[in-house]
Amino acid sequence: MKQDLWLNLPVKDLEKTKAFFSELGFEALRDAPDMIGFRIGGVPVMMVTHAQFEKYAIQTITDTTKSTEVLISVGAPDKEYVDDMAVKVAALGGEIFSPPADIQGWMYGCAFADLDGHRWNLLYMSDH
Repeated sequence: MKQDLWLNLPVKDLEKTKAFFSELGFEALRDAPDMIGFRIGGVPVMMVTHAQFEKYAIQTITDTTKSTEVLISVGAPDKEYVDDMAVKVAALGGEIFSPPADIQGWMYGCAFADLDGHRWNLLYMSDH
């Protein structure tokens, strides 16, 4: 049995979310009245309006200004990609909460919050 994985994240403003992730260079998958999808790190990520997300989850949405529901890590092809993405994220209104740096001697990465406060890691992992 084939099983696919995709993530669903609640967003406040679909148009701003669409612009943010499009400008970061991610492939758009679906654009519907209540959601926009992107392929990020090979995984479909559906950005869903708050009202629609609460229907799916049958719970209220986490307040990302007070807590983190998940940390999403995405592999990067090289250090330059991490650096370039950090600049783009900041320019587009995202928050870099961990600037690009070497991590544990074999990784290089940065971490940011998107427009809705969802937390992302960009990580380049060397072969050593």
